[in-house]
Amino acid sequence: MMTIQPTLQLLLQAILILTAQDAPTTISGPGPLEPPAALQSFQLQQGFTLELVAAEPLTTDPVAAAFDEDGRLFVVEMNDYPYTDKSTDLPNQERTTDLPIGKIRLLIDDNDDGLFDRSTIFARDLSWPTGIAVWQDGIFVAATPDLWWLQDADRDGVAEKRERILTGFRKLNVQAVANNLLWTFDHRICGAGGTNGGLLAGAALPKGSPTPLTMSRHDFSFTPTGPPHDFRLLSGGARFGNTIDDFGNRFICNIRNPVQHVVLPLAALSRNPSFTPTSPLHDVAASGDQLPVYRTSPPEPWRIINAARLTGQGDPRMPRSEKNAVGFLTSACGVTVYRGDAWPATFRSQVLLSDVAANLVHRQQLTPAGSTFSSQRIDQNCEFITSTDNWFRPVNFVHAPDGTLYLLDMYRETIEHPWSIPPNLKRHLDLDSGRERGRLWRLAPDKTNTAEAARRIDRQSSTAALAAGLAHPNGWHRDTASRLLRERATPEAAAEVANFLRKTSSAPGRRHALTLLDVWHAVDVALLRQVLQDADAGVRQIGFRLLARRLADADAAATAGADWPAMLISAAQRETDEEVLVEIAFALGAGRFSPQQRAAGLAPLLESPKECVRAAALRASRDTEFHFWKSHVAAT
Repeated sequence: MMTIQPTLQLLLQAILILTAQDAPTTISGPGPLEPPAALQSFQLQQGFTLELVAAEPLTTDPVAAAFDEDGRLFVVEMNDYPYTDKSTDLPNQERTTDLPIGKIRLLIDDNDDGLFDRSTIFARDLSWPTGIAVWQDGIFVAATPDLWWLQDADRDGVAEKRERILTGFRKLNVQAVANNLLWTFDHRICGAGGTNGGLLAGAALPKGSPTPLTMSRHDFSFTPTGPPHDFRLLSGGARFGNTIDDFGNRFICNIRNPVQHVVLPLAALSRNPSFTPTSPLHDVAASGDQLPVYRTSPPEPWRIINAARLTGQGDPRMPRSEKNAVGFLTSACGVTVYRGDAWPATFRSQVLLSDVAANLVHRQQLTPAGSTFSSQRIDQNCEFITSTDNWFRPVNFVHAPDGTLYLLDMYRETIEHPWSIPPNLKRHLDLDSGRERGRLWRLAPDKTNTAEAARRIDRQSSTAALAAGLAHPNGWHRDTASRLLRERATPEAAAEVANFLRKTSSAPGRRHALTLLDVWHAVDVALLRQVLQDADAGVRQIGFRLLARRLADADAAATAGADWPAMLISAAQRETDEEVLVEIAFALGAGRFSPQQRAAGLAPLLESPKECVRAAALRASRDTEFHFWKSHVAAT
């Protein structure tokens, strides 16, 4: 149950702020807890435990992280949140003069006990860093306004090469920046774009791309090899969160939209400008005012005052989440689909996210719903994790080599955006308080022994061994094996992965193998026809996606030897999986087919009871309007 008991002292301070001229200089709540005491403040659902794996001074202000194949953890430290000079913090004005004091910290576990023993500063002087992805002997980092490549060729734990591959992300709202870089199934690095927009330029852009490229409200992806890095805009516009499931479906979140599925890709949406769907995103979970949360920490005094002020304004358009100091979701972030193997198997379809302002972790159960998903609260009248400590600020999660999740705790006294706090309250708050703190917690089931779990992958492993890793039950191992294979990119590696694809019974393994072969241009027509009939819908989905791209490129060599219009017409009639039907529609729209062929394939899809399938078919229906009209007249 939710227990909210502000102390008398806090309430008296709140009253003074409202009524007295000699108000206190601060309206702070309780002070910070040292890690042992903080551990005692948590309430977890039965069967789980939290273990501290790192704390200040080993790390401060962690907001994103990524393990390399050696089990080293790169941690993004956003020390410049929310500003470095509050005198320049003005609503809706860019923050170009803030000092870049963010860092990348490298944490090392010397004795394989799962606890980090030492750290080095891998890179300094980064502005608003919020995303990271490992590649070869370095990392890519999203640090608004820039996208960086940082290389450590001698592996001494310090980057000696620093290359800005893109710039122009708008440095406006500190909570709406480019964030959460993520390896996706197409072997590209995908980032959440935030909502600040920007005008982008740099070596990451493809040759011939408009310069500057208008970011608008999109997500993005790029290849690790370059320059150029084939930077592309994607459907999305995530505020702070970016995750995939074992099928490659991508989910994002916004502050009041805890789980959103990216259903319609931007590339496909551009094929028929006459049709514009309401949104390429689907709200998987109830959002904002419809989603109650159950914190166990007391509301901060300033929050009580502000809620009372907004209630007194009597604006019926004001969300309940603003007019109430507690009770509703206000700051969803770090959405993560669990893909590890240390937790019970039932957790593989669960989503975790933080309400960072409410000091809690919430979870939802994902359920397929045709070509998209729905999700429902798992924990009734309570949360997966709560803390009575107002300083607990869970902002993100990272999958670990041992199959668990690590929780990133920024540990700040106040986490709210400066613009969301009225000036008469903000002047009594220290928004920098806690900048020297930060914790990482390991979230694991009770009585689960992960001591023997592999905490690293030898990059010198044989190609066959890495290919076998594509079938590992832990998503981190599959993703890391896939990346290491991607780094090799030799004909021998392609042959080994193709052999694995033909023989493995692992559906996730076949999905990873197929996308690897595609990156290497090693999927011939015979193999493509084979995967389009695979027993796994996820493999078929990827196969039709590859076919659509080849048809759009008019790559005669890559598509010769098959009657693709007839095959797609047949597939549209017999396929039952709605996600695959969406990809079939996109392939029909991409191909240089006759209007009659395209119309014949799209006709059954336009009759689908599912909105996403119909939307995909409408988007693909360029040049078919006359044929559909003619058929309609003939039928009547």
